[in-house]
Amino acid sequence: MNKTEASVSLIIITFFSASQYAFLAGVPDSVSQFSFLFITGLVGFLITFALFFNELNRIDKKQVLQGFIMAAETLAFNLFLLLGSNVGATVSSCVISAYFVFIPILSFLMFREKPERHTLIGSAVVVLGLFFMMNADVKGLLNIRILYLLIADVCFALYIITAGHYTSRSNPAVLVMGERFFGCVMALILWAAQSLITKTPMTLPTQPSFWGSVLFIGLFMRGMYSVVQLYAQRYLSPMSTSLIFSSEIIITMAISPVLTLLFGAAPEAITPLRIVGAVVMVAGILAADGDFMSGLKRRLHRDKG
Repeated sequence: MNKTEASVSLIIITFFSASQYAFLAGVPDSVSQFSFLFITGLVGFLITFALFFNELNRIDKKQVLQGFIMAAETLAFNLFLLLGSNVGATVSSCVISAYFVFIPILSFLMFREKPERHTLIGSAVVVLGLFFMMNADVKGLLNIRILYLLIADVCFALYIITAGHYTSRSNPAVLVMGERFFGCVMALILWAAQSLITKTPMTLPTQPSFWGSVLFIGLFMRGMYSVVQLYAQRYLSPMSTSLIFSSEIIITMAISPVLTLLFGAAPEAITPLRIVGAVVMVAGILAADGDFMSGLKRRLHRDKG
């Protein structure tokens, strides 16, 4: 895989990521979030195990620990994503796309990497775009589900940083199997603890919408998405990865009416202010990407010359 192939691969999985919010909305509120994370994680683990079981002979203690850390990060991300996803596909996608704002902060705290000026400017623009996405409603930003999604942003930003750091030094196949395995174990333990505390049986619902969500999320998000992302990130920087993932905003807005029609849900209100907000957020992500800005400056300089 080269840089171009890695970029194309991430664009493909971004399409599936943009589609997931319609499926997450199909998970009843009465269902334990941990049960959903366990069953989808199990599907993802079985897929990755079937693909890479012959890589198990390369496993070592360091990669086991790395897989455990990544599993904890993704479990936290998916839990808060599930808790906050009922604000609508477009809003969910835009808030989640703002995760890159936290990358410079976490990179500085973890590796003492000072953020560059364009990164700070782009982050500020993204926050402005997010404000527009909420129809300039300050109270909307204080919605508990929006706060859940912002916590998910922090978890995903942390995952992007650690995944990029680990995959440059370890076997991605072993890492993704470890991540999925430990994710299943953690979700199962938390589900059992929740069942014990609330005195409710550990049963799964029979609604078709639930199992449709399980199949889509388990197959594409827990399985294919994880594999492609870990391999592709070996050839792309965290900010370049963020740039590609930012296209999820546009994809979500484009396919939201179709998904709404297919699932029989109430249509989302795509207001002019939300469209402006999405454009501003993408512009902010572009402005924060050093490679993009350098290439743009070179092209403008060449055109002037």
